[in-house]
Amino acid sequence: MEERGRRVKVYDSSISIKDDALFFLIRDGYERKLVIIYPSENPPKFLANFLHEEEGALDKSLTYRICPCNPHNAAEIREHFPYTKPIPIGLTPAIGTGDRIGLATPGHIRAVRDLRFFPVLAQQSVREMKRTLRSPQEVIDDVTWAVFQEGYRNGFAADADHLKTEEDVKEAFAAGFTMYTIDPSEYVDNGADNYPIHVLEEKFNRLPWGILRCSGREILERYLGKTFEVKDPAGRVVLELCFLREDLLRASVKYSAAIAHTLKLKELLDDLFKGGRYDLELSVDETETPTKPIEHLFIALELKRLGISLQSLALRFVGRFEKAVDYIGDLGEFERTFQIHALIARNFGPYKLSIHSGSDKFSIYPIMGRLAGDIIHLKTAGTSYLESLRIIARHDPSLFREIVKFSIQRFGEDRASYYTSADPSQIRQPEEVTDGKLEETYLDNPKARQILHVTFGSVLSARGEDGRWLFRDRIKRVLLDREEEYYEVISKHIRKHLESLWSI
Repeated sequence: MEERGRRVKVYDSSISIKDDALFFLIRDGYERKLVIIYPSENPPKFLANFLHEEEGALDKSLTYRICPCNPHNAAEIREHFPYTKPIPIGLTPAIGTGDRIGLATPGHIRAVRDLRFFPVLAQQSVREMKRTLRSPQEVIDDVTWAVFQEGYRNGFAADADHLKTEEDVKEAFAAGFTMYTIDPSEYVDNGADNYPIHVLEEKFNRLPWGILRCSGREILERYLGKTFEVKDPAGRVVLELCFLREDLLRASVKYSAAIAHTLKLKELLDDLFKGGRYDLELSVDETETPTKPIEHLFIALELKRLGISLQSLALRFVGRFEKAVDYIGDLGEFERTFQIHALIARNFGPYKLSIHSGSDKFSIYPIMGRLAGDIIHLKTAGTSYLESLRIIARHDPSLFREIVKFSIQRFGEDRASYYTSADPSQIRQPEEVTDGKLEETYLDNPKARQILHVTFGSVLSARGEDGRWLFRDRIKRVLLDREEEYYEVISKHIRKHLESLWSI
């Protein structure tokens, strides 16, 4: 290929053998391709299933094929090389490493390789996929090729994050996801914290009791006057929780409809998997107020009553979990309340505590690791996009300035669905910043990081008047031109998370 003037890179780590055929990946220009070399006589029959675009003889006894890395061939790779297919996690501690561009996974793999923490290499929310114009199948396929490229054989999971509808679940299942994060936030009644008693009573009586398989009277009888002991890992009772009538009404009104919706989607998953294993997470982190311990207990008890077995639960913790920046809040209060939540998860689960918007929260990682390191699922996503932009800032400053300027313009609209306090008026205009100060000014500055984080979808989906991508292809070309540096930057940043949380 090089003799024909084609710029080719061979990924040595991808070299694999199946029967009498040799498989490996190459980069042909900016395009990743699969190469298969096999005996010219009596080739393995399964090779006929791979679609190819080129074929030729290496010598009298060997033939080669060059195949596109398309969805059809990705499915064949998963069939014949099972380590490229996601699997369930169970209760193993995990880190989710979402990849919004579709190129960062080799860096994620290098960060987690040979560690005891299970990587969720395919992690994207419905919202993120819509904003980046990627389908669930594209997310799975990109990770399949990255795992094959790196020769990674230790297993990984795929998390379809923030699923809200049956259609979301079905599409994720068809793509091959193994973890399903149900987001019933539209069914959470945030007003329950402040309703007067008579309004609470009315709303309580109108809850979907049929779906919940009980009556309001039965719920009151089940919980009122009962004491629930919370024990530490040594078996000592450290806390006793008891439902007062008002506490129970507020918790029921706030979360019962959300639990009913979760049950509905869980039953759909059971039908789809037909007895097969999958991981289930419930996410109630996008609520207006922190989850109280008594509310956490109510959720846990109701899930158990309904036979909903969770692998992880995402709560709304105290303080501010803003995107792309460190935790904002009182560390002492966070530690006190987090310890209670961790004990409730151990006593009334067990399940993991899932930390959403979990990237770059370095001040609280040691607390979480010490109190619940064995039951943590940390979710990161936008931080890898931001670290990708470091490569752009270093090697194509003019493109980086365009992205910054565009992001500042888009921030006002894009921030609507995010929890952020960034103010574009406090950010320097990119033309005022020298090349050598771009990283420091925009990627090491918390407020600027948030602006770049929140606007990822607009940047990656923007098109010019001619219909061509404004940034997407140029970003990918710079990253691939500096591929090893890119992977090293991603790996180093994710590794920093792991080292802070689990003290590795």
